[in-house]
Amino acid sequence: MTDKPNENPQVFIVDDEPVIRDSLHLVVKAMGLSVECFSSAGEFLEFLESFEGTDPVCLIADIQMPDVNGIEMLQRLNTMGHQFSTIMITGHGTAELQKKAESLGAAAFLEKPFHPEKLQENITNCLKLNRAEKETQ
Repeated sequence: MTDKPNENPQVFIVDDEPVIRDSLHLVVKAMGLSVECFSSAGEFLEFLESFEGTDPVCLIADIQMPDVNGIEMLQRLNTMGHQFSTIMITGHGTAELQKKAESLGAAAFLEKPFHPEKLQENITNCLKLNRAEKETQ
């Protein structure tokens, strides 16, 4: 999966539903990627306070979460200066939600249920996009 020998792409999963989080984790692990899961946007945002990674990152985040939803989390990430290629997932998608997510920088928008192959394809694309963005900085 990695194009560069010392590169360790990371995938972060943020979803409040344990079953979904575990399923996503298995799909990502099957790709041979490093994966870390978070049960809330707040937990993820707290983790980022000390995150100093330089490898490509793909973020997979649910839109419908209590407290801080996925759209609000994207807004906060932008404010914090974190530029992750993001896949937004939802069971209740609308064109308006998709447009909002994309306006905040989401690279993909998937409605549940989706095939694991579709997720893997989007992860690969997001990591390539993130890698290219890091190279131009």
